[in-house]
Amino acid sequence: MFCVDAIQSLGALPFDLNECHADFVMADGHKWMLGAEGLALFWVNPEIRERLKLYQYGWHMTREASDFDAPSWHPADNAKRFECGSPNMLGAHVLDASLSLLQEIGMETVSAAVLERSEFLIERIQGSPTLELLSDPTPQRRSGIVTFSHRQIEPTQLHQQLMQQRVICACRGGGVRFSAHFYNDLDHIEQAVLRAEQLK
Repeated sequence: MFCVDAIQSLGALPFDLNECHADFVMADGHKWMLGAEGLALFWVNPEIRERLKLYQYGWHMTREASDFDAPSWHPADNAKRFECGSPNMLGAHVLDASLSLLQEIGMETVSAAVLERSEFLIERIQGSPTLELLSDPTPQRRSGIVTFSHRQIEPTQLHQQLMQQRVICACRGGGVRFSAHFYNDLDHIEQAVLRAEQLK
């Protein structure tokens, strides 16, 4: 069975279930989808749903979830059968608002803005005397994530110094990762790169 973790694309780039041919697709809602932590999306191909054995059980995953006097227990016919506990309702409302915002803006607009910011970062880092691009610059392999290193500062130290200067970033893959979303202003991204360049 083939599982796709789509956390780095859902909410940032176009995603087509039919093109990925996955049996499962999952993604936490707190990254590019702008939701709160603690709620994820999960899709399972209906053709294999019935073949999966359940290992956890709860009232919410049944066909008769609101019928507490039901004489028998049957898993739901849809993917709800995998939701064994009570849903995170607060997280669901936050994610609903976030997804509504992304839909209102339009995923084509969001994706174009994310890739524009990624291209800006790639070109800016490639032209820097102190920073080195670690991400693949090939246009077909780009995402919203751009990873780089500093020629004189090791990644964990660079990450700490940037965070102290209120530059939100992550230390991953032997470098520091910037992940600019559609709402990040190019001037702010330039300021983040400048701060990285000026560190010693």
